[in-house]
This record gives sequence, structure tokens and C-alpha cells, in this order.
Amino acid sequence: MKGNPQNPDDWQKIAALDMRRATKALADNDLSACCLWLQQAAEKSLKGWLIGKHWDLVKTHDLERMIHETAGYGQDLAWCIPTAVRLRQLYFTERYVDDSPDPEPDYAQCHAMHHDIQHLLTILNPTSLS
Repeated sequence: MKGNPQNPDDWQKIAALDMRRATKALADNDLSACCLWLQQAAEKSLKGWLIGKHWDLVKTHDLERMIHETAGYGQDLAWCIPTAVRLRQLYFTERYVDDSPDPEPDYAQCHAMHHDIQHLLTILNPTSLS
């Protein structure tokens, strides 16, 4: 990823791009790609928001961990934890050889997660989706 890792706006720009990729993948019914891009959009938006609060960057894909971190800065995102956990599971299943028994999400599940992550991005950076 190009940019300054200490610049929250750089993270938010990439998060918005990843969200557009997720939206396209959902429209194309490419559910695995949609989930991958949703995870990436959430991760980058969370990191950007946290860095804007002077958080020391941690190289992690754990959305749940970062959501918990936001609470320490006054942002309650607990409503997004179930989606964050599911996207983390799907991210690792998609990115690594895995014999996980977890079923792939269907369109309705992807659509619901897409809605949650779009809402998350709107909260963390309202201008990121314009």
C-alpha cells in the first residue's frame, strides 16, 4: 500500500477503494472476493481512525481487537463485532489453505456484512465514501 502509514487519510482512501471493490464483487456475486474486500476495508478504516487518535500502528488483521481498541478512544463499535469475527474467519479461510468446516456465506449474509462495513466506514470517516 502506497502512502504514509502515520497519515489517517491515506488509510481511509485505501479503505474507500477496498469498499468499492467489495461492492463490485457483491454485484458480480463473487462472495469470496466481497468478503475479502470487506475485511480489508474495515481493517484499513479502523487503523486509520486509530492512528488519527495517536494509536501506535499494530500489524494485525484482527478486526475485533481493533474494535475493542476504539472503545478506549470513546468510539463504541461493539455492534460490529459479530461481522468482524465472521470476516476474520473468512479472511483466513480465503487466504490460507484451510480445512475449516465453516460454511461459505451466502448472498444475504454478504449483503448484511456489506451493510455493516459500509456503516462502519461512514462512522469512522464520513467523507471516505464520497
